[in-house]
Amino acid sequence: MPHPSEPVNKTVVPVTASGSGVAPALYAAVDHHLDDRTRQMIADSVPDNTSRAYRAARREWLDWCTDADRVPMPATPETLTEFVRHLIERDRAPATISSRVGAIRTMHRLAGHRDQPAIDGALQLLRGYKRTRAQAGHGQREARPITRDDLVRMVGTQPTDTYAGLRNRLVLVLGFAMMARQSEIVGLHLGDIATVPDGLEVTVRTSKTDKDSAGRVVPLPPASLPAVCPVTAYTAYRARLDELVPDAAGLEPTTPLLRSVTKHGAPRAGALPVRVVWEIVRTAITLAGIPDPEAYSPHSLRAGGLTAALQAGIPVGIAARHGGWSPTSPVVMKYARAADRWRDNAMRGVL
Repeated sequence: MPHPSEPVNKTVVPVTASGSGVAPALYAAVDHHLDDRTRQMIADSVPDNTSRAYRAARREWLDWCTDADRVPMPATPETLTEFVRHLIERDRAPATISSRVGAIRTMHRLAGHRDQPAIDGALQLLRGYKRTRAQAGHGQREARPITRDDLVRMVGTQPTDTYAGLRNRLVLVLGFAMMARQSEIVGLHLGDIATVPDGLEVTVRTSKTDKDSAGRVVPLPPASLPAVCPVTAYTAYRARLDELVPDAAGLEPTTPLLRSVTKHGAPRAGALPVRVVWEIVRTAITLAGIPDPEAYSPHSLRAGGLTAALQAGIPVGIAARHGGWSPTSPVVMKYARAADRWRDNAMRGVL
């Protein structure tokens, strides 16, 4: 007869805590249940861009499995390999295919399937696809770094007598000087920038690689060229914002630093959308007359700041930390090699 305190009408599974001296525990069905609020909080903890990519991958995978009359979960290695072939035949980018494979394995893990589909066959197909693309001259297209001279020309295309012009100048300068991601730029609040005797201290509260949102402080000294000086750009922008939004200072901890504008050129209350950063960079590149504007993106500011620092002889570790990379990041090492091949060129001074 069960003890009066023992739950009834529940499926229980005995689990032995081996070697712990603890009596076997009885797990009821409720012990494996997550409340809807908890599930929502877990979903909300994932960055929006990651969540969108995961949803797109899930939708594409399930649609293909339905059309191919295959079981999506738990999937066999052969099904995953066939899906990769399907993506290759549609000329999808290798990076996209890799992300799809990772998303499918994540789906299995989140669904409680301990045995994820083996990826050996899928990876072998992908390696061959990359080799074929490389031999055909279709290497991975990467955003071209913006140089300091490019930045000067781009900033010069923006007016200094409008809110939008001053905002755009600040976006360009911060993107380069902070080596910042788009999400970091638009995520800044007024309270995240402090003016100190040595320049500016910008607090990045969270970022793509900062999984625990520990944050980091990026110090920005004044620049020798006023046109691209972070201190000058911020001071001018902040003065105009305070003029147009007098109560902004009182709301600093939660007020977005960068705003959209109305059709009359006044700042809106909401934060600047990421897509507008794209527009700002591409428009400035075009107006500055820089060749091949399609080769640039907002990442060009981040890559440009890193490249300029490495070319100036800044140690890799210091440059990486400034931009929120791991010192051993393959991205950082790629730009370091690009900087070194000209600075430490074997033929320099030989011919």
